[in-house]
Amino acid sequence: MYNGRSLNYPADIPPATWMPYDSVPAYLTPGSPHLGDDYLSASAQFVPYQDFSRLSVYSVVSTATDSGSAYTPEPLHDCQSPMPDTSTTLYSYDRGLPDLDIPRNADNEAIDESSYPERSYWDDDSSCESMNWTDERNPSGPAFEKTAYYAKPVAIRIPKSLEPLPPLLLENKMNLIYFHHFLNHTARILVPHDCEQNPFRQILPEMAVRDENILHLLLAFSASHRARLLNHPEPANRIALWVQDVFPKLRASLDSSSTITNSTLAPALMMASLEIISPNTFEVPITWQKHLMVARQMIIARGGLQSIDRSDREAYFLCRWFVYLDVLGSLSGNRSDMPLGSLYWPSYEPDLQEDHQIDCLTGFTNRCIGLLARVAELARQCEYQRFDGDGNICEDWRPVPEVAQEAERLRKEMVDALVNPTAFDGCIHRTWENPDEASELYATNEMFHWAGLIHLYRRVLGLSATDPDVQYAVRSIVTLLREVRKAGTAEACLLFPMFTAGCDALDEEQRETIMDRLRCVEGFGIAQVHKARSLMQKVWDTGKPWESLASGEFFG
Repeated sequence: MYNGRSLNYPADIPPATWMPYDSVPAYLTPGSPHLGDDYLSASAQFVPYQDFSRLSVYSVVSTATDSGSAYTPEPLHDCQSPMPDTSTTLYSYDRGLPDLDIPRNADNEAIDESSYPERSYWDDDSSCESMNWTDERNPSGPAFEKTAYYAKPVAIRIPKSLEPLPPLLLENKMNLIYFHHFLNHTARILVPHDCEQNPFRQILPEMAVRDENILHLLLAFSASHRARLLNHPEPANRIALWVQDVFPKLRASLDSSSTITNSTLAPALMMASLEIISPNTFEVPITWQKHLMVARQMIIARGGLQSIDRSDREAYFLCRWFVYLDVLGSLSGNRSDMPLGSLYWPSYEPDLQEDHQIDCLTGFTNRCIGLLARVAELARQCEYQRFDGDGNICEDWRPVPEVAQEAERLRKEMVDALVNPTAFDGCIHRTWENPDEASELYATNEMFHWAGLIHLYRRVLGLSATDPDVQYAVRSIVTLLREVRKAGTAEACLLFPMFTAGCDALDEEQRETIMDRLRCVEGFGIAQVHKARSLMQKVWDTGKPWESLASGEFFG
């Protein structure tokens, strides 16, 4: 158990086995039937859109609500600021034409060589109304409305720092569109605070132009997002071609005796994320938990999180990404998920300034992630005793004294992090230009702390939903939501605290506030939001704890 000291790895950590990638079906290898003549036939089928489990977490599309009507989200306020002309190359324009997918694709016609005046898509500019697209290939819908992303053709601008671009991008215009779309839109809504140091706009693209595996997965991310933004079918065949070599190459890297590189770790994290946000994208029976297990073994084989040099920007980014997936995944799961051990987590260092900074990638401090990891571990210890065989809470259950004492110490640390106004600072990457950005980042950090406390109260200390401490934490999260702009990048990353508070909210007004915000986020395509919203409704309807109703979702 965590004792506040810096811990080394236990001697009995098993060696990495990489088993999930040893059993990948043959149909994802080159020349397999899945990618043979049948694959290239004109009868190739598209992925249906009625399956909400396949909605991309980072998509923007109108989604059916429970009443069956379409919910149109407000435009993201802080998503597409034009890149400076002096630092980018203009490759033409993306008009939002549908990707007809292989074999009916027309990639050479994908981009528009015409010249258009550029604008930031959230500007309320009446000149958009003068756009009259009569080309039958241009669909209508929320993505094309005034102030929406495709209100005008989007300039395909690529930072010169990423040039020369690899042939995969230069020789295929659709690939170029997807690469730009990831830089200019998808990457911006992967983080709660999209500052200029957003690693999904900076570090991951730099890795992608050097490594084909990473580039293929990045394009798959973008293709899924753009399709749902435009309410088009996902280009399933194109994605299958991109990933056909990813698993064999990753297996080969893991089977070799060489050191595990950043380029080996990144694909495992990307596949875990893709499986979370768009299940079955790869049509292989590998869960996000198994992808994450492989990533965890890689981290351990490299010496663990404690060995990471924070000056190595690639390694530090990948480990922060892993940390988010690992901890939030553990807190999201139920008894069937893999346990999280805190032994390989570095201890909190009170004098280290960076541990007080709110990380733009996660929305909370390094100190907070350590606290959440410890909550997750304690919750795992209590899970089997807390429930009976039918998934109901044992009303008389209480934690053993040792766990209760550790939980009380942890509670005091979390409360101290909340009440101490000097405990954290905002983003260090730039001076705040908008006070709203600062306040919502502070609010995001606090909401994750309060959500951690709710998990501690309910899953470790065994308090009921009616307990005053639980309800105070719920009210705090609902109040802090007022500091977060609707349809902004911060709101898109708050599923965990909103779901946590919503499940234990007793007041109807609080419930409606959370449900309204979840509908808004669901409207711009957060896949697991639909599942979370449905599960939250089941909790309200049945009175059962969400843990007994969950089935492998990721609430983050």
